[in-house]
Amino acid sequence: MCMSKENRASLPSYAWSPWKEGRSREEQRELQEIRKIQIPDGIRELGNYTFYGCRNLEALEMTDSVKTIGGGSFTGCGALRRLHILMEPGGTSCIRDVVSETFHEVYVSIRFRNSSKGAELIFPEYYEEGVENTPARILETHYHGCGYKYRQCFLEKKVDYQGYDRLFYLAKVNEKPEILLPMAMGRLLWPWELGSQAEEGYLGYIKEHILECGLYYMEQEEWNQAFSYLGQRKLWTEEAMDRVIREASGKGRAEIVSFLMEEKRRLFAKQKKIFDL
Repeated sequence: MCMSKENRASLPSYAWSPWKEGRSREEQRELQEIRKIQIPDGIRELGNYTFYGCRNLEALEMTDSVKTIGGGSFTGCGALRRLHILMEPGGTSCIRDVVSETFHEVYVSIRFRNSSKGAELIFPEYYEEGVENTPARILETHYHGCGYKYRQCFLEKKVDYQGYDRLFYLAKVNEKPEILLPMAMGRLLWPWELGSQAEEGYLGYIKEHILECGLYYMEQEEWNQAFSYLGQRKLWTEEAMDRVIREASGKGRAEIVSFLMEEKRRLFAKQKKIFDL
């Protein structure tokens, strides 16, 4: 569901919340079931509790025109996993405001205005635990998972890409392959401000887990882009490619099988020896 464009530069508190005073039961049901919301370009401010109670909201689209998001806006948005944002290269945005109010993993797709470039980031999940320090009579907050540290990778309202990349060593200890694989591939496929050392780290992880990577992207919409990259960087092994081909064939994915068979011939065909007679 998309919001029609409005002349005003801000949205009032509870704008999308099913629990805004005066909602009919039908409106409440609709907003509780809504899965995607698009904030029009030009909106500068979202009021408090904007999406409060949108329990099935999975994806939010917005632009860098949004400068302020009111408190409690994502309370009850337990299904939110994707943020798509259009912005100026190197500009400011409200990405931090969104991910800082979530504890579960959030996939952030950044695209730059008037450009084919962008970035793909993942902010992993984490949770807080209050632990009493009995001798000092102090309640300490302990953070579990690396998601909290990833959410600190901002300089004011700008993404700190170098700080984000430096945390990959920590993610490898805490996260599962289904988070690490798209995290690494996202930075490789959309390498905005990606340093050479960080690139080598991501490449090393993908190369070490090439079979898992192939099986993972076989199930994703962007499989063609991922498999093309793996071939271009010569990260495939013949054994991993054979396994993915078998799996894709068993699931009736003829397009993937055809693509990988061609890639296999290109990458692993043995050169014929020519003998002088």
